[in-house]
Amino acid sequence: MRWLATSVAIAVGLITLLDYFFDVPILDALGVAFRQWTIILTAFALLLGVINLLQVHLRRIIRRDEASAGYSLIVVVTATLVASAGLWFGLPSEPMTWVFENLYVPLQGAFFALVAFFLATAAYRALRARNLETTWMLIAALVVLLGQTPLLGVLTDAREWVLNVPSTAGVRGILIGVALGTLATALRLLIGMDRPYSE
Repeated sequence: MRWLATSVAIAVGLITLLDYFFDVPILDALGVAFRQWTIILTAFALLLGVINLLQVHLRRIIRRDEASAGYSLIVVVTATLVASAGLWFGLPSEPMTWVFENLYVPLQGAFFALVAFFLATAAYRALRARNLETTWMLIAALVVLLGQTPLLGVLTDAREWVLNVPSTAGVRGILIGVALGTLATALRLLIGMDRPYSE
C-alpha cells in the first residue's frame, strides 16, 4: 500500500512542477485542480489538528495533571468560546473583532516583548568576545546599534556599509543554502526517497 501513496505523491508533485514551467492546457487544468484540492485538504488537516489539540488538553484535565491541568482548562474554554462566537456571529462580526483587538493583539504584544528580552540575553551570551570572530561580530553589532541613534550621526555611513556589504552577503549565502536544501528535499520527496506521507 505504501507504493500507492508514494506513486500518487510523485505524480502530483511532478505534474504541479511541470505546470509551473510549461503552458499546456491539460497541465494547467490539473495544476488548478491540485491546488484547490490542497486548500480543501489543508482545511481538513486544520480541523483534525484542532480536534487533536482539544483531545490532548481534555486528557490532561481528566487526569488532573497538577503541572498543566489549569493551562489545559484555559485552552479548552478559550477555544470553545472563540469557536462558538465565530460560528454564531460569523467571522467579520463585532464580537470577533473585539476578541481580536482586545485579546489577541495584546497577547501578541506581550509575547513579542518577551521575545525581545530573550533576544537581548541571547545576544549578550553570543557576543561576548572570546575570539577574533566574535570580536568582529561585536564590533559590527555595536556599529549598527550606535549608528541608529541620532546623536552619533558619524556612524551612519559605517552602519550603512555593514548592512549593505557583509550583512547582505551573509543573508544571500544563507538564502542560497536554504534554496539548495529545499530543492534537495523536494527532489527526495518527488523520487520517493523520503516518504513522510506514508508513515
